Amino acid sequence: MSVRLLLRLVLSTALLLAGITFAEPPPPERTRLYTKPDGANPGGLQGHISNPALPIEEILATPAENPEEVYEGVVTGPKRDAFEFKNLPVGKYDLVIIYPTAFYEGLQLNRDASTLTPEDLKKIDATIQKSEPFFTKKFIHRVEGETGRASAARCICTYYRDKGSELLMETFNGQSNRPDFRRTFKLVLLKDVGPGWQVVRARDLYPVWVNPKSTLPEHHYSAALKQIRVADQVKDLGALDLSH
Repeated sequence: MSVRLLLRLVLSTALLLAGITFAEPPPPERTRLYTKPDGANPGGLQGHISNPALPIEEILATPAENPEEVYEGVVTGPKRDAFEFKNLPVGKYDLVIIYPTAFYEGLQLNRDASTLTPEDLKKIDATIQKSEPFFTKKFIHRVEGETGRASAARCICTYYRDKGSELLMETFNGQSNRPDFRRTFKLVLLKDVGPGWQVVRARDLYPVWVNPKSTLPEHHYSAALKQIRVADQVKDLGALDLSH
């Protein structure tokens, strides 16, 4: 018996003796991951995507001043090309739109123009590659920040595990492992600590299990998705062309 399986059995027995049971957990991307909207807020967003003309898989909104808060929108329309957010607090929001083969974002990574040097970028990439060993591959799509000790930078990344995974607290088709791959988009905050850069926070945006034969979604930045102001009513954005 493997150590991992023995640990599972011991932990399960302890939980049962304590009277604790667990149902099959829902995917984290649909439950605890996102900020719950407040029904007292009348503001919101709605619109539809004219380009690309594809069905939306997921759409998210995050306040530019507080990217730790991420709101999940509702995809609407017969072609799944429309969306709406309800009960958003007043503020400016950046959107992230995810398709099966691409994702578009308008994230404000730094308030001012980035001053990161080539050496900063090299060290940031090294830090990202060392982070979260569970994921075997990491890709930085955009990074912005300020150079200098104690300065900060943010980047939007894809974290990808290109092999199966052993499970601890749950099962998949009755097995303690999953043959499919794990992928997530992360918004990562880093700080220059002198010798290099250190990850301060990493915010998951859309963690999913994916078919090993599928390709990684291609990243696109779109200015149409940045700094969208929400006041005390639902704002209609109309048709959005993400090629701009």
